[in-house]
Parts: sequence; structure tokens; C-alpha cells
Amino acid sequence: MSMLENIAELNARFEGLLEHARRNEKTLKKFRDFEISLLYSDSPAEFFNLLLKAYRQDFGWDQVTVTLVDKDYGIRRLLSHAGDELESNPDILFLEDAGVLKAIYHDITMPILSPFDPDLHEMFFPGGTVAPASVALLPITRRHQVVGSFNIGSMNEARFNENTGKEFLQHLAAIITVCIDNHLSKEHLKYLGLIDNLTGVNNRRFFEQRLQEETARVNRSSTPISCLFVDIDHFKKINDTYGHQVGDQVLRHVAQIIREQVRAIDIVARYGGEEFTVILLQAGAKKAEEIAERIRTSIEQGGCYTDSGQRIPLTASIGTNTLLPEECHTDLKAVAKLFVEQADQALYTAKSNGRNRTVCFSSLAGKKAAEQMSATRA
Repeated sequence: MSMLENIAELNARFEGLLEHARRNEKTLKKFRDFEISLLYSDSPAEFFNLLLKAYRQDFGWDQVTVTLVDKDYGIRRLLSHAGDELESNPDILFLEDAGVLKAIYHDITMPILSPFDPDLHEMFFPGGTVAPASVALLPITRRHQVVGSFNIGSMNEARFNENTGKEFLQHLAAIITVCIDNHLSKEHLKYLGLIDNLTGVNNRRFFEQRLQEETARVNRSSTPISCLFVDIDHFKKINDTYGHQVGDQVLRHVAQIIREQVRAIDIVARYGGEEFTVILLQAGAKKAEEIAERIRTSIEQGGCYTDSGQRIPLTASIGTNTLLPEECHTDLKAVAKLFVEQADQALYTAKSNGRNRTVCFSSLAGKKAAEQMSATRA
């Protein structure tokens, strides 16, 4: 080979190395931009949108999910409080126990890059119609424990392997971990500001905030919601007879009963004094009446005792109302206000008619309409 041919070959190799360096530099810049966007995200909704959707095409990722360990429903509750429907996002997966992740991540500091194994990896990509050919699993850790996984799938079998570039992905895993911790901590602080300190359920401020959101959701999704107003009967007499400390104990007891009788997605709040409210999501009038009766009978039959062991007799009056999609119009604030007022009106009727009973506004409205029609005919 002549000297000129040697020089030409060296130049070709050099150009190849430069091109490889340029590609690496572009990839590194993409990762840096991605990480900066994640770090500067303002809300859980923005963060998860960036993490799961915004950069998929830039990186050529075919499937992206995140798995979080949430054994006590606390993360889902915080995401639900954020009001962005993140707890029902199909790309955000929840595990009740960390055991599965511990079995997969033998080294919790390093990503897993390998061909797709259905026995090990299918749980990370449950929504895909076609399984990926190779996967990158990035551990999310807290206090030296794996508490989640960021999961990337590619249809290219050679995409993720031991030579893919673990350093980039390991750094990305650390950024994701920090961001998730920060967003959950912020949401927890917001959550504490929307909780009634005595009973541990939501406060009126939170109820009114979510009422507006859920009214708008009825308008969008065409599914009804129902509202319950629960009022402890003769609560002043309980305070006068047993003292305010026992009265506080009764409030906590009733709040716990209400929470036990509704789903985790439903919204329970202390409206004020001895009055509680519940928003039942995707629940019609019949379901609302059934749940209201369960609450009422549980309060009446359940045991609440003083420190001396004396049983405190308790009953409650409940008013219910249901908001149907066809009742929504452009002024959703007025719709929400009327919705709650009618539930409160049903509660007032229940108390006026002897207490310890459930009254549904729809039945009350139907009865009034029948009376008006009868009067007209007469």
C-alpha cells in the first residue's frame, strides 16, 4: 500500500471517529436537554408528560412506562389530589410490593439492558400490542431501596445491550429519582394544607376545589357524580353531655366510618362542624343512596365509647344528589353550586323529617313535582 493510500485510509478512519464523536455529542446534548426539562418541570403532570411522551421520538423509544411501588395507595392519592388524572394513566404502573423489583434489580445502582424476556419484563409493558425486542430498565431508588423503575422498550433487538451506554442511563435514573421525590414532596405539602387536622379527611377548601374539577369532568366524560351531605344528629348534645374531647373523638370516628364505606378514589371532606361531604365519582342516584344507607347504618350500629367504656349513641342524617351530564352547561360554576345546594336541601329535609334517615334530592324533587301536578289538577 502506498503512502498516499495509507494517508487516505487514516483520513477515512479519522472522519469516521469524528462522525462518531459528533453523534455522541448530539446524543449527550439530547440527554442534557431532557434532564434539564425534567428538573425544571413545574407540576407532576408536566413531569410525567416529559418523561413518558415528549422525548420518545427524539430518542427513538418505542414504549415507555414508569413503575412505582405504592403499597398504601399514598402516591396515587397524591396524584389524585393533583387533579390531572395521573393515577389512572396507563403508562404509570403501580405495585403493592417491592419484592418483584428487588428480584430483578440485583444491583440497584445500575440499569438493566437486555433482550426482552416475557417472564421478567412483560409486567413493565402491559399496554403494548407488540412486545419490545430489547429493554432498558432504570432503577428508581430511595434510601438504598429500589422503589420504582423507568422502563424503555425498543423494537430493535440490538438497541439495548451491555454496550449501549450505561453511564447516560444511570445518570438519567438519578435525575428521574430526584424529580419524582421533589414532585411527591411538593404534592404532600399541598395535601397537608387541604386536610382537616382533627379528622384526617379533606377540608372544605379541598372539597370546593375538587367539586369544580369533577363538575367539569362530568361535562367532558358524560359520567355522573353524586354528592352526600352527612350530618351527625344532636351533636351539640353530645358535646354538652360528654365534653368537647369526646365530641372530637366522635368526629374522628364518623370520618373513619365514611372513609371505610367509600372507594379510595371518592372524595371525603369535613365541610364544617359536625357536617361531612362526599363526592362519589362515576356514581348515579341509586348507588349514592346505597352508599349513604351503608354509612348511616354503620354510624348507628357502630360503637363509639368514652374512656370509661360508656357507649355513645350516634345517628346521622344524610342528603344526596346526583349530577347528570345533561345538567351541565357553560356556567359550570353555577352548576356545581346548585348541585351542592340541592344535596344540602335533601339533608335539611332528612333532619326536618325526624333525623337518622337518608333523603335523595331526586326523590324530593319528584315528590314536589307530583304535589304541584296534583294541586294543578284539583
